[in-house]
Amino acid sequence: MATYGSHMETIVAQARVRERNQLTIPDLIVRAAAIGPGETFVVEVSSDVPDVVVLRRVRASYAGALRGMYGDPGSYLDGERGSWE
Repeated sequence: MATYGSHMETIVAQARVRERNQLTIPDLIVRAAAIGPGETFVVEVSSDVPDVVVLRRVRASYAGALRGMYGDPGSYLDGERGSWE
């Protein structure tokens, strides 16, 4: 089933949890989200709304994107630790 809005398309597909808590993501969703083998996800659920489970992709391309932006982390930590004494 697909729902069409003015700019967004929502794709809905059913999945079932198997033995050992394995969940296979339906092909329709894999294609629409361009999910590839080995990708990593964060799964979250709120105790306020336990029927909604959110799956968020961890993009490897973000790793190290801000490296060096705040200077040397070792120097920063040394300065912080020095202020404790």
